[in-house]
Amino acid sequence: MKSKYLLFAGIISLGSGILLRALNTLEYVGLSLIIFGVVCKLIYILAKIKSGDYKPGIELFGLGLGLLLFFAGLYCLDPGHLFLKPVYFIVLGITFKIIFIIRFIQIIRSGKKN
Repeated sequence: MKSKYLLFAGIISLGSGILLRALNTLEYVGLSLIIFGVVCKLIYILAKIKSGDYKPGIELFGLGLGLLLFFAGLYCLDPGHLFLKPVYFIVLGITFKIIFIIRFIQIIRSGKKN
């Protein structure tokens, strides 16, 4: 049960960081919260791998691509970058991450039923 607290802390800090970045207040605090949330969720996934509840598959590429697109979009939000709509990168990255989360939950739940 303790690992779920880590997951929820990651989700809350990630959401808070995105809100702070979107509101353009406390920009670096928002980025720090986003990174903290990602690290919490990464530790949760690694703990599930270590315990044997989750065996990594092709869905991890979706997570990696989602994170890459998400952080590229955040980086390009700063003025002076040539990308017209970095928000598209952020939305696409979040979409890949949501697909990973859904697949991750399906795998974890199917393992508990067996």
